[in-house]
Amino acid sequence: MKDKFFQDISSNIYNDEEIVEKYIMSGTPYIFKDNEDMYYDLKKELGNFFTLSNFRNIFMIGSAKMGFSINPINDFRCIQDDSDIDMVIIDEGLFDLYWTQLFEFNIGIKPRSEREDSLYKKFLDYFFRGWMRPDYFPFHYAGKRDWFDFFSRISYGKYDKRKITGAIYRNEYFFKKYHEKNIKAIRRRLP
Repeated sequence: MKDKFFQDISSNIYNDEEIVEKYIMSGTPYIFKDNEDMYYDLKKELGNFFTLSNFRNIFMIGSAKMGFSINPINDFRCIQDDSDIDMVIIDEGLFDLYWTQLFEFNIGIKPRSEREDSLYKKFLDYFFRGWMRPDYFPFHYAGKRDWFDFFSRISYGKYDKRKITGAIYRNEYFFKKYHEKNIKAIRRRLP
C-alpha cells in the first residue's frame, strides 16, 4: 500500500481531499486486513459506548490504518509493535455534547495550575481546529476519566495487542482539512 500511496500522491491524479477519502476514510485497516469483521466490531463497540445512532463516521487512522505513518514528522515509518490504534469519531452531536459538558465544567473551575493551563491551551488549539483530544481535557472532568476507562478496557486484548486511543472531530470538514495538511506536506517533500 505504501508504494501505491506515494505513486498516487506523486502522479497528482488525485487531489488532497481524494487522497484522504481513498486512503484514510475507505478500506479495511492494515492491522485488520485478514479480519475485516474485527474492524466492524471495534467500530460498533465505539458507537455503542458513545451512543451513536450509526458508526459509519468512525475511522481508524495512523499507521494501524495504513501500515505506515503518513505524518511527515515520523518519516513514513512502518507500523511498530508499540504503535497505537488511533480511532476518530466524526459527529457534531457528540462533539457538541462534550463541548457543553466541558463548558459547564470550566465555568466553575478553580484557577488552573501551570500544567493544567498548558493542557488547556493545547486543548483550545485542537478545539479551534474542530477536534477534541481527551488527553487535553481538564484534569478533574468526569468525562475524561470515563473516556480513558473505556479505552483502557478495549486496549491490549480483543482487537489487538495495542493501545487504542480516540478523538472526536466536529464534522468531516475539520477531519479532512487536518489530513489534507499532512498530504500537502508530503507532496512538498517529494522530488
